[in-house]
Amino acid sequence: MKTNSSNTIAAEILVNVAKGDEEAFGRLVHIIYKKLFPFTASLIKSRTDADDILQEVFLKIWTHRSALPGIENPIGWVCTIIANTVSNHLRSRIRRELNIQKLNSQAATAEGMEDTLDAKFTQYLIDEAVSLLPEKRKLVFLLSRKEGLSRKEIASRLNISENTVRNQLTEAIHSVHDHLSRKSDTILPLLLVVQGLLGFF
Repeated sequence: MKTNSSNTIAAEILVNVAKGDEEAFGRLVHIIYKKLFPFTASLIKSRTDADDILQEVFLKIWTHRSALPGIENPIGWVCTIIANTVSNHLRSRIRRELNIQKLNSQAATAEGMEDTLDAKFTQYLIDEAVSLLPEKRKLVFLLSRKEGLSRKEIASRLNISENTVRNQLTEAIHSVHDHLSRKSDTILPLLLVVQGLLGFF
């Protein structure tokens, strides 16, 4: 989701919340809920779960309220907290659905299931990163990834030079890597991810 302005939360509110002003915190909660509930619901695919997640996020914000005045982009900071919280909930949901508890007694099977979960979650984050790319860069990336076309084939199809294809793919890889870096606590080691992406060249 795009957050157009970091100024949607007045600095005065953040300062007052940092001081423990519960009324200011109430105003902050209202702003965040109104602006970011749709974003949260789109990530977790459940309005009920989205509400629970935002309650958890509000608790985290209150717990770390002393840091609020120093945050340059409050909405972006909150979005990061939401994304990480949603990630944790998604992983827990997948584990429940697959009944991981029963697999814990089978070490090899459990380890393989973890790899599968991590792979699926990594793919989810890669797809999310790709969706944020500029249209031309996204098209080049998808032709390489989804259709397995070579740089020469992509250049021919899009009527551009192979050098342009290479540059677009390089920029796409960097963008995806940066996106994954911001959420590195929820995915496989970044080195493995980047190595996998570089295979598209």
